[in-house]
Amino acid sequence: MNPTDPADSETQTVHSLEVVVELTHTSRHLVAVYCRHGFIAPLSEEVHGGWTFDDEAVRKLRRMESMRSAFGINLAGLHLIEELQQELETLREEVRFLRGRVR
Repeated sequence: MNPTDPADSETQTVHSLEVVVELTHTSRHLVAVYCRHGFIAPLSEEVHGGWTFDDEAVRKLRRMESMRSAFGINLAGLHLIEELQQELETLREEVRFLRGRVR
């Protein structure tokens, strides 16, 4: 467990759109594009006082922006990478389960 990693904490921080933009070094427009394409989803809708996001959304935005800016990966490439990462996590969970049954 890493005490500085927000994913390890019991409670998740909720960030406003403005804070997410600052933390991820993106624009409001780009956050909206990622939302529109289903990469992240706000915890609350804009009509209820503004979009808010959790730590996982911030991590995903940072990861996607890093890939996009460093490697020039477009939205279609990001979708493929996201699908592959989800499949990898599913396989890892299956391996952990199977290892637990063997012991």
